[in-house]
Amino acid sequence: MHREEDKESIIKQTARFLKYNKLVFILSVIAAAMIIFAIFADKGLLTRFRYQSEKNKLEKQLGEEKKKQEELKKEVEELNNSTEKIEKIAREKYGMTKEGEQIYKIEVDSTK
Repeated sequence: MHREEDKESIIKQTARFLKYNKLVFILSVIAAAMIIFAIFADKGLLTRFRYQSEKNKLEKQLGEEKKKQEELKKEVEELNNSTEKIEKIAREKYGMTKEGEQIYKIEVDSTK
């Protein structure tokens, strides 16, 4: 029974507060709405953090791709300036030989 009186008392106190402090209540509701909007809106904080994370990931990926590009440029430069490099690739990758050369294939038994 005491709890019901406390509940009624709290409700009455709240109603009395709102009755005499309407401006405070309205400003509180507006402030709460603005905070919620600032966090959850399309251009809110959550969206901003998500985009920042995605930007960091893409910048890292861009750095890796630039590194690969530099390595490929170096390889192209080597191929343009070195016949030895071209010959090595031709032999290893395509199995080509010089005129008059003989190739011996060695089979290794992997079970031993």
